[in-house]
Amino acid sequence: MKKLLLALFVIAITSTVTKAQCPPGAFAYQSLYPQCPTGCGVLLLGWPEGVLVNIYGGSPLSIITSATVSGTLGNGGTGDAFTCVPCNTPLIYASSTAGATSGCVIATIGIVPIKLFNFSAKVEQGNICTLKWTTSQETNAVKYSIQKSDDGRNFTDIASLKGTMLTTNSYSYKDAIAKNGTFYYRIKAIELSGSITYSEIAQIKNESAIGFSIYPNPASSDEIKMNLSSKILPATIEIINAQGNSILVDKTSQSLYSIRKNLPKGIYVVKVTGNNNISVTERLIKN
Repeated sequence: MKKLLLALFVIAITSTVTKAQCPPGAFAYQSLYPQCPTGCGVLLLGWPEGVLVNIYGGSPLSIITSATVSGTLGNGGTGDAFTCVPCNTPLIYASSTAGATSGCVIATIGIVPIKLFNFSAKVEQGNICTLKWTTSQETNAVKYSIQKSDDGRNFTDIASLKGTMLTTNSYSYKDAIAKNGTFYYRIKAIELSGSITYSEIAQIKNESAIGFSIYPNPASSDEIKMNLSSKILPATIEIINAQGNSILVDKTSQSLYSIRKNLPKGIYVVKVTGNNNISVTERLIKN
């Protein structure tokens, strides 16, 4: 390390371009990252925004790569950046932007990808599925995507949460389930470096959701019937046309409900809101 410090000092005083100015409190986290062709990457945290950071390595020392910290220098803020670096190579980080904060950081701190555990999903009253999970080693900016699936294979994002930057933390999210059936959830953690970690898959079965059926559909007559679950009565019925305008709003306490209205040909949305304030929609085609 003494040799590296001496080499950096020589570079700093002999070069007219490179000026070893690294802000106090800045860090350089190096670890294995499969997304990098070289196999490793480094996350720079707490550097002045807009600074170009040169990363030195090898013998003799030379610039292996550089990274520009996001933001604009001069606003008094700090930023971060990520770049790929060779594995098993001692590295030195130095700013080459004039006007950067004085001081120097020479640090290579190993980190491991974030860990997700204790992931659970539970259906509660009101057809709400509560998701909970815990994380550890949350050492940099991370975003959690809550994903849902009907078959356990094809997942879609339904919401996202930002990490709190605590070493260990607990998170929760509530998802309103509008229909009966079996559903699957998982958490996707996306780190600033691009590293992605998935939780285990949690399966839930919901048998208490609001539900209804429309017939005939497509409809050619002016009378359309609906079957409503007794669990959600009384309920509010609303018909919305293709322009998004509400053309009928009614309340019913009957499981069998009839719509008698001369609807022009087209596609409509029938919205049912139960006594639990959860709404479900179905498409209605009028021929």
